[in-house]
Amino acid sequence: MNIVRLAALAAFAFTSAVVIPASPAAPRAHHRQNGANDSGAIQAVLDAQIAAWNRGDVEGFMDGYWNSPEFIYVGNKQVTRGWQSMLDRYRQLFKSPGAGPMGTLQIDEIQISFLGKDAALVWGTYRVVNPDGKRRGGLYTLVMRRFPEGWRTVYDRTSSEQLPN
Repeated sequence: MNIVRLAALAAFAFTSAVVIPASPAAPRAHHRQNGANDSGAIQAVLDAQIAAWNRGDVEGFMDGYWNSPEFIYVGNKQVTRGWQSMLDRYRQLFKSPGAGPMGTLQIDEIQISFLGKDAALVWGTYRVVNPDGKRRGGLYTLVMRRFPEGWRTVYDRTSSEQLPN
């Protein structure tokens, strides 16, 4: 299934999703269709990415993304195509001299809707708190696919804005 078709299916699923706010401690996904094993596997990928982000491990964070030139990330003002381009972007933002801090990532809300046995739409809210107390956050929408090595994000649309301290 190509990425454009997955994104179209994701948009359809998004319009019919039910939002379940997460608890303040550790958000658990609300899901429909596929079994708890698939939701748990997706949640495990996201949990591993959060842990990697919070220890400043850009490469570990990237493990949750599809390592392909067809991977797509859409931010506020820029589209990044390809896993390697995304890794390079994160390294520039967070690992180059004078780069800003990655901060502490927290997922506040998560919703998983399956688009079939091997595809899912994941969306919710997040926030990042930097060591200086500055906060940013927003909404994210992921299209995830099951591969032989496990679930990976093939499309990521994340908004980011400054939040009040």
